[in-house]
Amino acid sequence: MFWTIYVVSVIYCFYQLVKRYNATNLRGGGLDSAPGLDAIMVLFLAPVLAAVDVSLTWIRLYKEAEEVRRSKNKIEINLSDDDIL
Repeated sequence: MFWTIYVVSVIYCFYQLVKRYNATNLRGGGLDSAPGLDAIMVLFLAPVLAAVDVSLTWIRLYKEAEEVRRSKNKIEINLSDDDIL
C-alpha cells in the first residue's frame, strides 16, 4: 500500500515538475532552476508534496466557488430590490 501511494505521488510530482519547467522555458526563463535538485527532492518528499498540492488545490477551488456563490447572492439581492421599486 505504501509503495503504491509513493509511486503515484512520484508520478504526480514529476508531472507537475515537468509542467512547471515547460511553462518557465516558454517564458524565456529557466536560468534559476535546477532540475536535478528538484528531481532528488521529489524522490524523497513525493507523498508530502502531493498531499500539500492536492490540499492547496482543493482550498483554491473551494475559495473560488465561495466567491461565485457570494457574487450570485449579491446579484439576486440586487434583482429583488429592483422588483420592489
